[in-house]
Amino acid sequence: MSMAFGRSGKDDKETTSHGSVDTTSVSGAAGKLEAFLGKGSKVVGNLTFSGPVELDGHVEGEIVAQDKLTVGESAVVNAKIMGGEVIIKGTVNGDVSASKRLSVRRPARIIGNISTSNLSIEEGVIFEGKCIMGSGSALSSDKGSASAKPVTPVKLGAA
Repeated sequence: MSMAFGRSGKDDKETTSHGSVDTTSVSGAAGKLEAFLGKGSKVVGNLTFSGPVELDGHVEGEIVAQDKLTVGESAVVNAKIMGGEVIIKGTVNGDVSASKRLSVRRPARIIGNISTSNLSIEEGVIFEGKCIMGSGSALSSDKGSASAKPVTPVKLGAA
């Protein structure tokens, strides 16, 4: 089980460890991460991140990421997700809202509604829910928009 939190900058050399929590910045597939939740880890509650984060463990609750959020292939997330740029490769049970971009990659599975202005879904993923698209899309908004139209749930690729 591994979990790391940290800040990027000149003090990256200082490290404080508490059990399985390492508070230094870590490098992920896309560069430096502010936080990483490793495979085998489990967190229940509300999580808020200001920098890039990668989740590969089990999360229940709510996730808010102001920067890039990556849900890894081994991740199981039972939570509402709100973020700037969201990349999903694992399993998400809950609504996903991305203000900049949502990318759903194989072998992802999303059971819930998605909302974004920029969407990419690879062949082979499973998505069961509604999709709302348009600038300023938000799942929590009660206001309808001519450019935001819900669509019928679909399954992409072979299951």
